[in-house]
Amino acid sequence: LLLEVVSLAGMHSKPSLSVLPSPIVPSGGNVTLQCGSWRGFNRFALFKEGTSDLLQLHGRQTQAGFSGADFSLSPVKSSRGGQYTCYGGHNLSSQWSAPSDPLDILVTGQLSYTPSLRVHPGPTVAPGENVTLLCQSLSNVDTFLLSKDGAADASLRLRSKYRAGKYEAEFSMSPVTPAHGGTYRCYGSIKTSPYLLSYPSVPVEILVSGERSVKWNHSLIHGIAPAQGPSWYLYVLIGASVAFILMLCLLILLLVRQQRRGKCRKSSKKGLRHPRGGGALWADPGWAQGSGQREPREVGKADVGHFHRISSQRV
Repeated sequence: LLLEVVSLAGMHSKPSLSVLPSPIVPSGGNVTLQCGSWRGFNRFALFKEGTSDLLQLHGRQTQAGFSGADFSLSPVKSSRGGQYTCYGGHNLSSQWSAPSDPLDILVTGQLSYTPSLRVHPGPTVAPGENVTLLCQSLSNVDTFLLSKDGAADASLRLRSKYRAGKYEAEFSMSPVTPAHGGTYRCYGSIKTSPYLLSYPSVPVEILVSGERSVKWNHSLIHGIAPAQGPSWYLYVLIGASVAFILMLCLLILLLVRQQRRGKCRKSSKKGLRHPRGGGALWADPGWAQGSGQREPREVGKADVGHFHRISSQRV
């Protein structure tokens, strides 16, 4: 039945096949294969090479003219590793479209060893320089695979070479461009099970000097240049400077206000010293007699003399 279905392919343009979140997935993880087309297919089929499995799903229209179906392979097991293609068709026809481009699903953690990954001459490089990523393992490895986090394109594969008691492969990047910046991991596999990988190596991050951000920009995968404009740290510096100026102005206003209050207090207390100190006195004889209706006046020299005569009489 499967051969009959495949033999009828080619009547329509082939659909596209993509994967979320990544074609390299650990055992027990989640992965979804998305088959879609602009040809208005209302049914889709997913086929794994080397098996008789043909999964079929009704398509759904996500936007004008585009339809697709999501094939979930979760939770991922070792048997999910392999090469997949998908087909599109119509409900009123038994024919299928041409197959999509193949897509490999690789399951990690299926081999017991963990390779190492080193970068030469170093993780920080300038555009135009040469960089080599060296993947090594003491265990038997037929092929090494190098992957980049978030990359949409396929991972790189190289056959291993045995040198000085180690299996190794050198992945060269030359000349380096900003698109090469990112986090890399390497895996090992054997030829009898090419879709089953070892555990990942410790990640290595390559920083290309001159990039606008130390963190890897995902838009570089698709060759989209980052937007022009000031970097984030420049905005932080401007904000901190404005805040400092505002705080300084507020502090100056408070100091000026405090100084003016001090002058007002000194001027209001001037002349309120005791008579024995030789200063002026704000008083009124009527107050001594219990009259609370008269306003105080400033005592002159004559009044002070009168005050001293009264004091002498009392003595």
